[in-house]
Amino acid sequence: MALSVARKAAAARATPARVQAVRPVVARRRVITFAAVDKAKVLEEVRSIISTQLGTELDKVAPEAKFVDLGADSLDTVEIMMALEEKFEIALDEDGAEKISTVQEAADMIATQIAAKGN
Repeated sequence: MALSVARKAAAARATPARVQAVRPVVARRRVITFAAVDKAKVLEEVRSIISTQLGTELDKVAPEAKFVDLGADSLDTVEIMMALEEKFEIALDEDGAEKISTVQEAADMIATQIAAKGN
């Protein structure tokens, strides 16, 4: 018994306890810049897709135009959203897509997602 206690004491002296230094954690804010996204180009692409989907002249698809004013029903709106997702390689969640009522709102949401995806 005395031998094992002596071995334990020798082992404790031979291998000092490791102390791990702890560095403080610094929270950093992630800044999303929209400069990389050409909002005007996104808006023009959105207008073009909506015009094609609805068979409407491009001039009638103004940024402030509402989908219902352009003659879109709920199925048309779903098809527009799917075409926008495919074109811009993004995924629009249902809650966000339901809140979109104008062409400009759709373009803004897409520009935001593209910018977030790029950062």
